[in-house]
Amino acid sequence: TGKRITIGNGQEGRIFYESSALKITQTEDDGDIAFFNDDGSGGVVEYMRIDGSEERIVFSKDVKLQDNDILRIGSGNDLKIYHDSANSYIQQSGTGDIRILQQVDDADIVFSCDDGSGGTTTYMYLDGSITETRFSKATRHSDSIIAKFGDGNDMNIYSDGTNGVISVETDNADLVFR
Repeated sequence: TGKRITIGNGQEGRIFYESSALKITQTEDDGDIAFFNDDGSGGVVEYMRIDGSEERIVFSKDVKLQDNDILRIGSGNDLKIYHDSANSYIQQSGTGDIRILQQVDDADIVFSCDDGSGGTTTYMYLDGSITETRFSKATRHSDSIIAKFGDGNDMNIYSDGTNGVISVETDNADLVFR
């Protein structure tokens, strides 16, 4: 235990060292702890704030993690987001699924990538306004990879490496051309 610095009329702010940790405490109801620094242009701006009324940390400027530094999320560090100087990763190593949720009415989830000539283009999107999965570019299925249709996977389309195959796997079912 070392010296304590107290700040404020009611001593709401305290800075002290205890048990191998520097502790900064702010006890005013709904109060904040804000971190300000030079803005690179002669002014001073907020970079980060611990918001007591909203119970969250607010970053007012970009957060930069260096290559191989990992953003770890979850009590067991289950979700990791990082860049290793060559590739970027979203990695889930705990339990459960990775879920991407779009909760804006009639909005989409868009998958875009390089267009082969220096720009980007949309390859696929989940269209929330008409509830369809839309493909904007061709899809390629490797040999013997089956595209399955129907709740019971009763129609299949694939290439076996030699032949293109369309099969109907249900008794008393017909392949109908319209």
